[in-house]
Amino acid sequence: MPIEFESRDGALVWIRNPFTGVISYIVDLRDKSFAFTLGGRSFAPPPGTHSDQERMARALAACPFCVGNESKAPSEVMRLTPADIAGWDGDAAAPWTIRVFNNLFPRIPAELTGGRNESYVVVEDSRHFLPGARLPSELMFTGALGQAHFIRLMEVNAEIIGRALLNPGVASVVVRKNQGPESGASQPHVHQQIIGSPVCLPAVEGELRAAQSDPRIWDDLIALMRRMNLTIDDGPDVVSYASPIGAFPRSYDVVMPHYRALLCQLDSAGIAAFAAAIHRILRFIGSIPLDYEIHQADGLPLHAHINVRRFPYSNVAGTLNLPQGIFETVSALRRMRNDG
Repeated sequence: MPIEFESRDGALVWIRNPFTGVISYIVDLRDKSFAFTLGGRSFAPPPGTHSDQERMARALAACPFCVGNESKAPSEVMRLTPADIAGWDGDAAAPWTIRVFNNLFPRIPAELTGGRNESYVVVEDSRHFLPGARLPSELMFTGALGQAHFIRLMEVNAEIIGRALLNPGVASVVVRKNQGPESGASQPHVHQQIIGSPVCLPAVEGELRAAQSDPRIWDDLIALMRRMNLTIDDGPDVVSYASPIGAFPRSYDVVMPHYRALLCQLDSAGIAAFAAAIHRILRFIGSIPLDYEIHQADGLPLHAHINVRRFPYSNVAGTLNLPQGIFETVSALRRMRNDG
């Protein structure tokens, strides 16, 4: 079944998500105020004070993901040291850079996965705050990691996915990232989750069902993104684009259209290409609240959905409003790609 959409004068007017049925309408929101939705926040930080330094020190002392507080988290599954990440710009004497342990609050009860907790926390960096931070709000965020660091992080994800799938009680695994409280992150220290499920996770199941019904659905979707000039990376192995069918008005997809297996089965060059395309978008988004999920299954293209959470949205009765000009970020991302 072809993807349903309408364009006029080369511009998208509406499109139906072929996986969920939600229709995105592109509308003119230039004169609409979002001050209430965004909390009327000012994004210019005030100068630092002594009390800010005290608050930062208290945050480091209390954080269960910080160096020195390892005993506040469950038993460690894995750790990487500065020597394991090329070009890491943190303290070379730090005891670790990436750390993995089981989630104290599993997303899916262990009783459903053979009595083993298959929810994992991956602490992405040992640093709580950005280098040179003066304010408690200047937290480390995923886009601030170097590309080599992020690729190594993706390799760790692949290893943990493989570990979870050794459990016969696990049928599906997703990587989930929440950045910022608006996205549901329960801890400010930069981290992500890997979640093993006893059944195919519903969102992945929906994508598989659509692909089984129409084997060309991903090819057609990517062809449409090219036609609408929304692609960012467009290589033979990895395609990324600003997505008009995302869960939020500013969404992006990173897809490996010809690789239809799991992240843990992908070779190192493939992981690097996939991770670099994701990292480029995360670096562009910066510290703004976001989430991303990596979806995988046999027969499904390996892909990531990235959603920016700062921007307001209106999902009403299965429709989503996207403001005109929301895809203007595509040209900036292409420049970032070309600049390396």
